Amino acid sequence: MAAIARPAAAAPIATPAEIIRFDLNQRIQHVIMMTSFILLAATGIPLKFSEFGAAEWWISLWGGLETTRAVHHFFAWAMVLDCVYHLIYVGYSVLGQKKPLPVSMIPSLKDIKDFYSELAYLFGLKVKRPLYDRFNWREKFDYWAIFWGMFIIGGSGAVLMFPVLATRFFPGWIVPAALVAHGDEAMLAIIWIMIVHIFFNHFSPVSFPINKTIFTGKISEEQLKEEHPLEFKRLRPEKPATDLPHPLGEPADKSGKV
Repeated sequence: MAAIARPAAAAPIATPAEIIRFDLNQRIQHVIMMTSFILLAATGIPLKFSEFGAAEWWISLWGGLETTRAVHHFFAWAMVLDCVYHLIYVGYSVLGQKKPLPVSMIPSLKDIKDFYSELAYLFGLKVKRPLYDRFNWREKFDYWAIFWGMFIIGGSGAVLMFPVLATRFFPGWIVPAALVAHGDEAMLAIIWIMIVHIFFNHFSPVSFPINKTIFTGKISEEQLKEEHPLEFKRLRPEKPATDLPHPLGEPADKSGKV
């Protein structure tokens, strides 16, 4: 019996009140990164704190120490390959497809000013938040932290995965040093993701309880206007970009005082 031809899946189409923010390729890369990070944390924390009873119980749920390590190693390679693919993706987009260099992700002096302005706003020293363009300072920090994290966590993880090979080229103290660096940098990454990344991306008033943009690729005009007003003004110049209300409900200061 001949197979029935299925129509090709249509690309997601944004409604007039939505804007396409991430393409399918970018969303897949994020899902791989997110999944590997969660499972690396879920298997790495009990390995780091294996002397505790709760860690022993959690390791037993994974099938024992060797299975937990195998899962940890598998998703470590998945994360590394995802990063390598991302670099190829960016290079091909710019050099092969002649797309503009994504300079909006490069940190600038404005990001430093925005960082201090946001701290001042959160502590009540300023009445208005800094205005962000396509990416704010937290999103840029998240992005570039992956690269130095790969250097530290990936490099130390490789030493721990192949200790005999590593000591052929480096002194013996490289293994215990790698153990400390790997665990401490991993805990720093987990704390940042849990406290900063998840809080600001998913617990903001326009996103709670979850920000679906990275999964659907689309962002509502309301959310874009709230979180990235400069980009909103550039993409929707025909629409008024009025001052947004304070997150706690107080009206924004119209005088321009800071």
